[in-house]
Amino acid sequence: MKNFLVVTNRNKDHDLSVTNGLIERLKARGVSVGTDPLGDYDCCIALGGDGTIISTARLLKNKNIPILGINLGHLGFMSSVEKNDIDTAIDLLIAENYYVEERMMINARIIHKGERSENEFCALNDVVISRLGFSRMISAKAFVNDAIVNTYFGDGIIISTPTGSTGYNLSAGGPIVTPEAELMVITPICPHSLNTRSVVVAAKDRIRVVVDTMRDDFEGKAVVTIDGQESIDLENEDEVEVFSASSKTKLIRFKDRGFFKVLHLKLSDQNN
Repeated sequence: MKNFLVVTNRNKDHDLSVTNGLIERLKARGVSVGTDPLGDYDCCIALGGDGTIISTARLLKNKNIPILGINLGHLGFMSSVEKNDIDTAIDLLIAENYYVEERMMINARIIHKGERSENEFCALNDVVISRLGFSRMISAKAFVNDAIVNTYFGDGIIISTPTGSTGYNLSAGGPIVTPEAELMVITPICPHSLNTRSVVVAAKDRIRVVVDTMRDDFEGKAVVTIDGQESIDLENEDEVEVFSASSKTKLIRFKDRGFFKVLHLKLSDQNN
């Protein structure tokens, strides 16, 4: 690799000291470095946390560029490198001593009054249909390939990728999925039923959620959120289609920081 894009979360690196240090290290090894995502690159280095990697993946979704995440915050699932290990990571990158994980992404499209929006929203983690603010609970009727799965009464539902299974999905009681799997998980949020469970469907399936915000003559409010970074208000009887995206995110990995090691560290930390 000889041409690098560097993306930084300024909230994690206020004075850009880590970023500038990284750029100096890369240039000292004779490689080209840029910060304009419109250029052509062999690799992207994202400094921040999981949220930074997610936003970078969405930004570069059509460029097929592998992403290396450098963690500047709490322990994350997607970052391969901690701040203290930057030099080692650079050497491994330039020596091409790494492997690449491909992560599926999903698209979401809104249907309003029977009209399908031309805009598609791409997510690496999840698409969440939920009640807005202090609104009353909503009803979300989920279909897979036009077959009814369930009607969820509560705060909404999460449609998660394998990558997103360790995020909001996990907090809502959904299953942990190995990141390179090809599937989607439908998980209810605070359902008004004790026997409601997650449903796992294939990547080739198409999910459709019909929102009902009218309950007992009181109108609630609903919103669809893409990766926790972009949201669109929904009206009663709006529909949200979710399906596998053609784009995939490529994450650079090193042998000593695989998914199960990070998972073990994360779960051990929560149990202490």
